[in-house]
Amino acid sequence: MAQFMGNELLQGELVNLARPEKEEMEMFARWSHDIGYQRNLRRGMVYPSAAGDWESWFTQMIDKEEGFPFSVRRRDDDRLVGFSVIKDIFWQARHCQVVIGIDPAQQGRGYGTDAMRVLLKYSFLEMNLNRVGLDVLGYNSAALRVYQKVGFRLEGTLRSFAFRDGVYYDMHTMGILRSEWERLYGQAAVSYSPSDPAPA
Repeated sequence: MAQFMGNELLQGELVNLARPEKEEMEMFARWSHDIGYQRNLRRGMVYPSAAGDWESWFTQMIDKEEGFPFSVRRRDDDRLVGFSVIKDIFWQARHCQVVIGIDPAQQGRGYGTDAMRVLLKYSFLEMNLNRVGLDVLGYNSAALRVYQKVGFRLEGTLRSFAFRDGVYYDMHTMGILRSEWERLYGQAAVSYSPSDPAPA
């Protein structure tokens, strides 16, 4: 029988995912004042946010069970390095969208890649979803590389979707199915399935 997961469900090699704390909202807001960071995350017009904006978004999402936000924290010292969100959940068809943002000062260190792997583990094993999707703007080449590395496939392109400084950019839709995730990460990724007897 496969091993039943405990805390490792939300652990990666470099980061842990945790429920966001109120005091973290100020940091999420501070990152949004970096306009380059915002333009990689947002498809529309950007505007620096306040801590209350983040708290309202997360609270509404949780209260209505419309999504699940996470803080991304380093495993070695518990330092906050990002956020991630599972949203736009369609329970009947078992799919969702995800968003991830890493502190601009901490990018390029593997935290986003590791956090996305943990987010997929949670989506497939805890939420029992069948597909996880995301959108990425065509000029965000670093994010495209991360998502492809983790296992997302390009599913379509919305042409001239985002407007930046007089130029229109494409937006790509990407997705990964649970069957594809299992093939990539092997049996180690699947700790417990409903066909197994319940763990003692």
